[in-house]
Amino acid sequence: MQTSEKKPFLAPPVATETKYLLAIALPIMGAQLAQSGMGVIDTLMVGRLGADHLAAVALGASIWMPLFLFLSGTLLGLTPFIAQWLGEDTPEKVGPFAFQGFWLGLTVSMLSIAVILLHPMILDMMYVPEHLVPLVSDYLLGIMFGFPALGLYQTLRSYTEGLGFTRPVLIISVSTLLINLVSNWILIYGMGPIPSMGVLGCGFATAIAMWSGVFMLGLIIRHNRRYKDTNLLQHPAKPNWSAIKEMSKVGIPIGVSIFFEVGLFTTIALFIARLGSTQIAAHQIALNVTSVTFMVPLSLAMALTVRVGNGIGAGGIQYGKRVSHVGIFWTLIASIFTASIMYFLPGIIAKFYTDQAEVIALAITLLHLAAIFQLSDALQVALSGALRGYKDTQIIMPITLFSYWGIGMGLGYVLSLTDWIVPAMGVAGFWYGLIAGLSSAAILLGWRFHITNKRGLIYQNV
Repeated sequence: MQTSEKKPFLAPPVATETKYLLAIALPIMGAQLAQSGMGVIDTLMVGRLGADHLAAVALGASIWMPLFLFLSGTLLGLTPFIAQWLGEDTPEKVGPFAFQGFWLGLTVSMLSIAVILLHPMILDMMYVPEHLVPLVSDYLLGIMFGFPALGLYQTLRSYTEGLGFTRPVLIISVSTLLINLVSNWILIYGMGPIPSMGVLGCGFATAIAMWSGVFMLGLIIRHNRRYKDTNLLQHPAKPNWSAIKEMSKVGIPIGVSIFFEVGLFTTIALFIARLGSTQIAAHQIALNVTSVTFMVPLSLAMALTVRVGNGIGAGGIQYGKRVSHVGIFWTLIASIFTASIMYFLPGIIAKFYTDQAEVIALAITLLHLAAIFQLSDALQVALSGALRGYKDTQIIMPITLFSYWGIGMGLGYVLSLTDWIVPAMGVAGFWYGLIAGLSSAAILLGWRFHITNKRGLIYQNV
């Protein structure tokens, strides 16, 4: 009987690898920018109702956004499994395993809703002014209706991106952005028989966009031939706790690390609530802008996870290292571009959000500080993306906990709200803390990346 040997793997040239990386990253980037554009639209449209309404959306987002990103990060645990199986040419493993993501996603969604329901206690602990609490509650009420959709959608998204099919997510993200825009216009301001709902309408509009994304992406996956060999919708099954455990082992550290980073940004809004609507509004503007620019390095990092997984599956850890270097280089180049925009055009950016002079002046200061940490932020997220491709995710959690919350939040709190080092700086002190925290994360993750490659550390597939 004749047997065929597997041909030795030959790594493509750097220019070709760059092409592969960008082919995955650019649609993801478009999708991420469209998704974050929903937050921009919410902020712009609610901002016209006044500083209190803008502050309420900022406070509400500081509660639900970290939960959403924990959910999406946890389901990113699907991606390296799928990428490595494709690199090994074993696509039959993908569908049954990926379907278990639905169960994991719905579980995390329900837990997130339970946390959101505790928001009155959270707001009280942070000394949020009483007149803002009803507005925050209205906004979160609408958002909660969309959370089950997030668990389903993020499973579908991680599945298709793990396969390297990123264009469908771009199409869906742009479509849901438009749905959110129209729904916001109708529900926030009212139209015909539909009354003006203000921030409640903003929350409902976001939920409508979330469910729309699930139905559209589900239809594409069900009927597109590119998913024929791996289609997770063809493998309905009861919870498989072994698969869910493996997925969680890789995904939960990713979700927790993203939760730590985004939670750091959004929790600042809760700490500064006592300082008044102007500081909250300025922080929300700067946060909104950095959330958009962060989508660029984040998208490259997500693509890097796929390419590193493919590379390890096909050519081993040395190819994974090579792919990582290419991705990290382009991520740093992109961060220089976004930093330049924030540093040189802060006034123009702030005026898109509000016409209140005090808010604009403070937002300019915060955008200058945000420009400073673009390089370290891009480097740390790129390194995280590479480590996800290796499935070396558990170390990311303690590193980010120490860097973001120990250094970033600790120093930020001292500079902002105490006179221990310098006179209390208000919200700007937190952004100085962010610079220190993100720089620490970049250094420590760089150390881990070096150790992982030196030791040849790879977590095997189930």
